[in-house]
Amino acid sequence: MGDLREHALVLYRASATADAALESLSERDARMTVVVLAREETPRTGCCDTRSVLWNRISRDLAREDLSRAADALGNHERVEFRVLGAPASDPAGAIASEAARCGADEIVLADPRGSGLGRMERRRLRRRSAVPVRG
Repeated sequence: MGDLREHALVLYRASATADAALESLSERDARMTVVVLAREETPRTGCCDTRSVLWNRISRDLAREDLSRAADALGNHERVEFRVLGAPASDPAGAIASEAARCGADEIVLADPRGSGLGRMERRRLRRRSAVPVRG
């Protein structure tokens, strides 16, 4: 896997490619924080707008399902932390870069770059905004 780091923030979204990447990363003697992106809409302050609340709940539920699959793919979770990363729909790259800084990650790994949930422009934005290298 090249340059070994001590702590990787892994952006995961359920797929066979992402599962294989997790297995490969787990062979390193490093900590991992596996995050699944839950894109969230800002709730409107107007009367009775429940659409964004419902969307955010569904987004988080789907993210938890993906986290469960990630945990199953890894088996041994000794050095792995799993979390749902709530991110504004308008700035997922900023949320990921901030999370990497918050948890002290040495790198960000996109477990399945094409299936990460980030579009091409968002991946570029993440690479520009991140203080640590982004792989994948």
